[in-house]
Amino acid sequence: MEKRNGSYKNMEPIKEEFIQIKEILKNSPQGMSITEIACALNKNKHSVGHYLNNLLISGHVEMRTYGKAKVFSLSSRIPLNSLMGYAHDLILVLDRDQRIVRINDQFLSLVKKTQSEVLNKNPATLSVTDQPAQTIFSSILSCLESGVFKKILSVKNDKEQIFCQKILPTVFEDGKQGTIILLEDITKRKAAESLLRTSEEQFRLMADNIQDGIVIYENENAVYTNRRVEEIFGYSKEELATRSPIDLAAPEERTRVMKIIDECSASGTLPSSIMFWIIRKDHTRRYISNRITSIERGESLLRYITITDMTEWKQAQDGLIDQLAFLQNMIDTFPNPLFYIDPQGRYLGCNSAFETLTGKKFKEIAGKTNGEIGGSWQADILSKDDAELLKRLGIVTYKGILYRTNGQPSNVTIQKSTLHTVKGSLAGIVGFIFIDENF
Repeated sequence: MEKRNGSYKNMEPIKEEFIQIKEILKNSPQGMSITEIACALNKNKHSVGHYLNNLLISGHVEMRTYGKAKVFSLSSRIPLNSLMGYAHDLILVLDRDQRIVRINDQFLSLVKKTQSEVLNKNPATLSVTDQPAQTIFSSILSCLESGVFKKILSVKNDKEQIFCQKILPTVFEDGKQGTIILLEDITKRKAAESLLRTSEEQFRLMADNIQDGIVIYENENAVYTNRRVEEIFGYSKEELATRSPIDLAAPEERTRVMKIIDECSASGTLPSSIMFWIIRKDHTRRYISNRITSIERGESLLRYITITDMTEWKQAQDGLIDQLAFLQNMIDTFPNPLFYIDPQGRYLGCNSAFETLTGKKFKEIAGKTNGEIGGSWQADILSKDDAELLKRLGIVTYKGILYRTNGQPSNVTIQKSTLHTVKGSLAGIVGFIFIDENF
């Protein structure tokens, strides 16, 4: 308390002095220091500093610092009444005695009250029978008493509405304290979050139960790894996070994998797929296929990597290649030329004697028909009776002339038979060429 003329006067800032400071700052948009404002008001710096602090807290002025100096200017603010009218949130303002001094139409509509029924009344004394109003005011009073400033509130009327209730201490223009209660309607946001959670749960349920491993990267960070990845590599997610593809690759694969990574880094692109052998944590070997998809989302780059364990397929393929190599070596030992074609007449294979006779390497004729090969190729003699043989199946033998690579003719006997799969379906024709001794 301060004694003036033999009496005590409350030390709260005088509204008239607030108005004078704001008028001074209005004419100085560049701002003024406390000393400059004190000189303009003809008051001491201590009192002016006290007034400015109250104006700063209430949002009427802004402060900038230049070294040790503080410069004050009027703030760009929207009047509370205008803000309450345009805001989508429900707004209730209490004075320091917790009486309602302002309330917007959105709030009144929800609690089904009029301005005259609530203004200057304490929420604790309001007579409310509507369930949403009881829920809201009970929540406000509980939070004011307990000091909880933020709470999620569910209100059930014709439909459920969810609000984020916030309690904000404030200072009015006269320097007195008050409280603003905001109710933000987050019903749609919560519904979207629930839908997203459901979608994520469904994705995780699906991803954790498929036979492929899935890793999702956002930029350079792995944001999701399913259980199958751990099963394939034998490492935990945490252990995998510390290992690169080169660390996981089998020794004989590392140079190739490193080359692919270096090429990607240089070009700024990613391969759509890469397959290589890995060494698991238990030192066993597995063959994996990695399929990579990249999607740009805003400033983020998402990479989806699908990892399939192809070990059994690779072993079967390698076995088939070995078997084919064995068969090729075997037919290459035949002294007579041999070839086989599919039902459309495309070459599937031949032996080295056939290559010598015709002067054509298999890679030159693979997948082609006699008519497509061109040049001096002996299409007529090699394709003779194919159509008829495919119709009646069995064996056909005929004679003819084939020209050597030097242009000299050779008398040949050609024997053809139909070729079938293990299931009995027609696979093509196999032919043997017997050359006259004079060749």
